[in-house]
Amino acid sequence: MRLSISKTLAIGIVTLQIVTVCVILASSYITTEQVLIGHAQKLMRNLSREVIQHSEEFLSPARSAVSLTQSLARNEVVSEERPNEMEQYFFEQLMLFPHIAGIYYGNLDGDFYFVRRSSEISSYQIKRINEEAGERTVVNRWFGEDQELVKTAEDPFDSYDPRTRPWFTKALGERQQTWTDPYLFFTSQTPGITVASPVFTMNGELIGVVGVDIDLSALSDFLGYLELSEHASALIMNNNGDVIAHRNLQGAYAQNVEVKRLLKVGELSNKATRAAVDSLERAPGWYVLNTAVNTSYTHEGKKYHAVFTPFSDNWPWLLGLYVPEDDFLTEIKANQKFNFIIAGGITLVSLIIGIWFARSLSRPIVRLQQSVESVKKGQLEVNIDAGASIFHDISDTTHAFKGLVSFLKDNQQKSEALRKRLTQQAHFMEAVLANIDSGVVVCDVEGRFVYSNRVVNQLRGLAEGAHLERFEDAPFKLFAADGVTQLDKSQWPIFRALNGEHISNLEIVIVSNTSEPKRVYVSGQPLFDTSGEKLGAYVSMHQVS
Repeated sequence: MRLSISKTLAIGIVTLQIVTVCVILASSYITTEQVLIGHAQKLMRNLSREVIQHSEEFLSPARSAVSLTQSLARNEVVSEERPNEMEQYFFEQLMLFPHIAGIYYGNLDGDFYFVRRSSEISSYQIKRINEEAGERTVVNRWFGEDQELVKTAEDPFDSYDPRTRPWFTKALGERQQTWTDPYLFFTSQTPGITVASPVFTMNGELIGVVGVDIDLSALSDFLGYLELSEHASALIMNNNGDVIAHRNLQGAYAQNVEVKRLLKVGELSNKATRAAVDSLERAPGWYVLNTAVNTSYTHEGKKYHAVFTPFSDNWPWLLGLYVPEDDFLTEIKANQKFNFIIAGGITLVSLIIGIWFARSLSRPIVRLQQSVESVKKGQLEVNIDAGASIFHDISDTTHAFKGLVSFLKDNQQKSEALRKRLTQQAHFMEAVLANIDSGVVVCDVEGRFVYSNRVVNQLRGLAEGAHLERFEDAPFKLFAADGVTQLDKSQWPIFRALNGEHISNLEIVIVSNTSEPKRVYVSGQPLFDTSGEKLGAYVSMHQVS
């Protein structure tokens, strides 16, 4: 389908306007979006580092407490020989550091002294386990906020043995202060971690392990206080994919299992969190990073951005923050819609102006086009008005076309005269060549057959009016003067002449299927124009009498 000039111009102007506006808007939007996303990612990284710093500050009192207790125990200031004083010291540590869930000491014989926060009978619980002469006693005492005794009870069914717990075995194995992986506390059955340290006497003898518990639900509460966007969230997980803390999940652990444990990332009901972790493209056990990593992903049709930042070497954890892109692009998208409305108005005005301009421009062009069509059909007698347009470019073009038509008329007349003269010359040359007694063959510079006269056809055994299109189609063979040695095509006189040889009275034998063998003398040479450029070659031949 072809369009008129006026429509094409109008559409072209409007299209150019639309493309220009869209390119400007898209460039502005993309640039602003990229800057905003980059800024948001930078803020997320800074926020991650700040959260990790606060989280480590949240955990550091436990380390201080266990270091102090280890030192006091080594110097026998705190000693199991004075259990009441040791428990009172533990009590004071809990009062001093509200983030600590419990503090305790266990020795190599299985004795255990434990003070923890409680929400069951009263605010605090003290557990004491003694192993003496094969007899085991477990006594629990509960105290209120004022440290007054509320209840005392023995528990003969308590099977707790500190020597089998992760914090005890890890501290003994590493023989230095250490952090455990997250696990479920025996007493409260809540997820937590422990910082533990072996206790040595002044002589270097290992006598027990002191530990401090931190309830990880407090970390989830801490994440919940972060000032994030409406749909953003955060989590802390370890290398194995265990969820240590989550902004919208407090104290989460798997319950429908034989042994309670922390939830895995894949077990979270929050699909957005699972998608954020999947964007790391790592398998559980390999969630190890040396530096913060930004990722982006699409979940349920929404674009998200996330950042995962490793904790320090003391805690092999990752903090993950993720936020929907719309949370920080909503305003720019609203502004973009407003800009598109303005662009639509500008396009409408451009359309009106474009139609008016196209019409004023197209009329003389259409008349010129009609004249061109007439000339294209060979009708050189056309009426061309060179002053029909107010636009000098169109007027100049019309005037030039008028001159072109005049030039074509002159050349048409000259060409016709030249054609007649060349035709006469061609007929004359054909008559001359046809009536000479010698045979003549001509080829062009590419070796293609051009001309042969009737004498050649007779010698070849061809009909008088026969005409070969290609030498390869020749129904004859050429032999040397002995009549036995057949000549290859490269040895034919015409091709030898084309290659630059001057041949004089070369005797050959022509053998065809339609006549007797003929012995002929052949002469030939290449043909050159006046400038020395090769045009082809010719040979002449006559039969040996």
